[in-house]
Amino acid sequence: MADPPLPPRRAFTAAVRLTVAVLAGIVAFTAVTGLADRMAGGVGAAVCAASMAFSWLGRSVAMTAALAEATAASRRLFIGGAMLLLVQLLPLTMFIVDPNLGVWAATPLRPWPSIHSCVSSYWVAARMAPLVPNLYAESVYRPRPEPDKPRKPNLGPFLVDVYEYPPTFLPLPQLMAAATPDFWQFRRLWFALNLAGVALCLVAIARRFDTAVGTQAVWLTPFVLVSPSIVGTLQAGNVHLLFVAASVAAMLLFERQRHAAGGALLAYAIVSKLFPGVLLFYLLLRRDWRAVGWTAAWSVVLVAVTLADVGLVPFTAFLEHLPGLLSGEAFPAFRSAAPIAVNESIPGLVFKIGVLGGPTLGFGAARILGWAYTLVVVGVTAWLALRPARRGREPLVWIVILVLATMRSPFLPMYGTFPSLWLATLLAALRWHQPRARWTAIAWWIVLAIGFGQSFMSPPVTAIWTFVHTIGAFALVTMAVRHSHGAAEAAVPSTPGAVEPGPAAPVPA
Repeated sequence: MADPPLPPRRAFTAAVRLTVAVLAGIVAFTAVTGLADRMAGGVGAAVCAASMAFSWLGRSVAMTAALAEATAASRRLFIGGAMLLLVQLLPLTMFIVDPNLGVWAATPLRPWPSIHSCVSSYWVAARMAPLVPNLYAESVYRPRPEPDKPRKPNLGPFLVDVYEYPPTFLPLPQLMAAATPDFWQFRRLWFALNLAGVALCLVAIARRFDTAVGTQAVWLTPFVLVSPSIVGTLQAGNVHLLFVAASVAAMLLFERQRHAAGGALLAYAIVSKLFPGVLLFYLLLRRDWRAVGWTAAWSVVLVAVTLADVGLVPFTAFLEHLPGLLSGEAFPAFRSAAPIAVNESIPGLVFKIGVLGGPTLGFGAARILGWAYTLVVVGVTAWLALRPARRGREPLVWIVILVLATMRSPFLPMYGTFPSLWLATLLAALRWHQPRARWTAIAWWIVLAIGFGQSFMSPPVTAIWTFVHTIGAFALVTMAVRHSHGAAEAAVPSTPGAVEPGPAAPVPA
């Protein structure tokens, strides 16, 4: 059978420029309508941003060179991935601007129901932090429903989520809330920040591999985001994607000797989500004192700014809330089987046993398993820190550490697949010349990309599928560690149809 015709290079170039232009337009449209709530202004900003991005890519020498080097397989994959991503993002943008445009329950193509809004908790917490004695009381976010009756939306069409982060996360939401008069504009601006921040980091890391190792990973970038569960995370506004991306971006900035900027990003991720602190431990063992010093200094600044803004009361409440946060007792999700089933974390395995018909072990067992797994994360991180990765493969190590660290969370729903999908995409690019490794990475990507919402499948079926996700995360971690720390491979093509370059080029500062 003859091979299908290749996308012409001219068509591929146009597709790349158009994809970036559309993404720039979406970011500009949602950001401007968030700040000004003027649809005409948003459309004008979108057209302007898209035109500038399209024109800039046409003049960029680096982009012209990258486009010229794209292989036939890379061109096909990028066009397919970009089309799948934009097909999901364009209607989502309309929903972000007007949440009354659609109502849906969970399905595999839309695993996050339309009424779910993580960002609602950030908005409420930013406004209520200085006013309530306990920022973590469920009553601050959810009025108590009548017995035996389901909760009803309490912020327009949305159910307000419960805030579970340290108070030091709040400066950014408060700054954005000061620039937006209501939740609906805040939600648009938040979406723009998430999409732009995550996309820029993905491209930066992919280009880092392309430059240092000779891959064509940048053309596989759409596949990190194309999973409906990841697009749905952008819909819900959960900040997990942004903090994973920001943590990796901080490590890239440290590598490029931009310690102040890297320290600011990593510090904010640590004081907001805690789990990126494992990267600080990694830097400490690597004796990267400048990175450690800048991160510590920025952490102190962020704590001081938050104290000056909201006072000591939210910090006291968080310290009281923290034991329950670590064990899972603080999460309302552990009250029913459906949310327990979508949990992909290691401590969450304790509760899945009950969903599958086994004994109910409770929070005490989850706490023990969580701390035992913490020792594993610390040990693996130390091993990786004390044994440098092969030249050019360092970002794999950073993402591996974050995959392991996120699995420590007592509750990790579908957005937890993000760093694993990222790892699978990068491994597919790095191991393209090895069919078995390539197809293994692709197979795990497919498994991780399929997610079931809480109301689509029965809890036992969902629990089994998310357990497979957990297995997939560790399988990809193992592949990444073997690739980053194994012996150098023979000089064979390492990307779709590419030719292995000579000595790895230095990463540009």
